[in-house]
Amino acid sequence: MIFKFSSPPKSKIIIFDGAALQDLKFVIEDKSYLVIENRKERIKVIYLGIFFLINYLKKIFLNLSKINNLHTIYLLTLIEMINPRIVLTSIDNSFKFSDLARLVDKKIKFIAIQNANRFDFELNEYKFKKKLINKDLNKKYYYIPHYFCFGQNEVEEIKKYNLNVNKISKIGSLRTANFHEYLKRSDIELSKNKYDLCLISEPAHNLNKHLNCESFEQTIAQIASNTIKYSIQHNLRFVFLQKKTLNSEEFYKEFKFYEKYLNKSEIDYLKKNLNFEYKNFSSYFGLFQSHVAIGSQSTLLSDKIGCKEKILAISPTEDLPHKFKLGGICKLIGNDYNKFENRLSEILKINIDEYLSKLDRPTEYIMEFDKDSSVITKIRNHLF
Repeated sequence: MIFKFSSPPKSKIIIFDGAALQDLKFVIEDKSYLVIENRKERIKVIYLGIFFLINYLKKIFLNLSKINNLHTIYLLTLIEMINPRIVLTSIDNSFKFSDLARLVDKKIKFIAIQNANRFDFELNEYKFKKKLINKDLNKKYYYIPHYFCFGQNEVEEIKKYNLNVNKISKIGSLRTANFHEYLKRSDIELSKNKYDLCLISEPAHNLNKHLNCESFEQTIAQIASNTIKYSIQHNLRFVFLQKKTLNSEEFYKEFKFYEKYLNKSEIDYLKKNLNFEYKNFSSYFGLFQSHVAIGSQSTLLSDKIGCKEKILAISPTEDLPHKFKLGGICKLIGNDYNKFENRLSEILKINIDEYLSKLDRPTEYIMEFDKDSSVITKIRNHLF
């Protein structure tokens, strides 16, 4: 930790939460910016300059009745002294970002870019109605002045759950755009259909408890079991898209979830077919080099079908919030193996045009996609 006995420098652009830099690197390249960290483990610099402290103490005195969080007041002081034109983040579900936007969005543009499927809204309402939490998080915390989102689904959900979002721009997936930009700059060509199937890892740690459901974790694990069985029976090229870095502590924790519900031969099969693709964008290499991606509600499913490619999303039940938002041939309810086998066989057999014709909505509903205009360019044109 470094203590700086000075005021923060001025900047026209603030990146809120350094974790967003990976998503925003092509958007903000060649631009000058400052990063404000929010997570305790990422904070490396604390400002203690005399003018900063005077402003900080003044804000405590003036705002303590409505802001009872000293960390929020510190960040507010920091932002106002930096005096940016824009505060930008891709951590779109950050409550702290919303807190700060409420306080100064009349003077400074606050823009959030969606980075993942937002089941949070439905989940928050579910937990509140089931009395699993005592606050309606949707109404209490969310406030986004300008939201760059995936597609029409978010527009409808923002209205449905009465979220405080002032302006919405449907742009699609920045992460998919980043991946294709990386391919272009690195002169890499994908080997389409390198794999027949990719299984997206979605460990559901403690979700039985959090959702007050006895079997949610088991049904998520059954997706893996069914996919393994099908792959072996049909002698297919299979890859398992693990979430965490190989051999990291988080990786072993991820596998502990599957070890709890799968047998040894199934676990061995997953380990034998781990995703050993490029270090950068490793999941996207596995995803976009597979004929069909299989999962439950992962954002990677939206990324792939948004690019007009095949997926199969298995929702354990329609009664719980964790379910894919597009229906038709791409979605299956429950874990009956015979239904799974029949549906996956049909998906593998038909061409992409027939597959897309059997969806209940256009893919743009959950993911806007324009092959002639990159999401990166769209954001840069708006910001700069």
